[in-house]
Amino acid sequence: MLRAVVVALLIAGVWCGCSGEAEGPPTAPVSGVVKYQGQPVKHAKVVLFPQDVAGGTTAIGFTDEEGRFDHVTNAGSGDETAVVGKHFVTVTESWPPDATIPVDDMGMQQQPPRGPWAQKFRDSASGALQVEVLADKDNTVELDLSK
Repeated sequence: MLRAVVVALLIAGVWCGCSGEAEGPPTAPVSGVVKYQGQPVKHAKVVLFPQDVAGGTTAIGFTDEEGRFDHVTNAGSGDETAVVGKHFVTVTESWPPDATIPVDDMGMQQQPPRGPWAQKFRDSASGALQVEVLADKDNTVELDLSK
């Protein structure tokens, strides 16, 4: 009986691929600045969507008062990196971190005020913004929403 349990556990371990190490595509830190007509885009959400990266997950960052994001957070691992490779990027409005978010009569949170940049920068399918994250490099990007 004990032998059958040990064999079953070994088979289950091999079957689920449990190696004790997290596997996935390589990642690297990403930071940058977002501008519109030369001015910083404050309190925006920056999302990197990996292109053609098996197992790649999105990475998200938020700009500060100077339009800078110091890092992005990998949605899959929670660390401060993005997968290495090409990404479509979106920039959408966000509330400041310390803001009291207004609610409507139904108690639903309201959207932040709409920024002046074009809709194409809010849609990853447009391909308007793209960046490439490189391994072992300083991945500092400047995103210009004026074009």
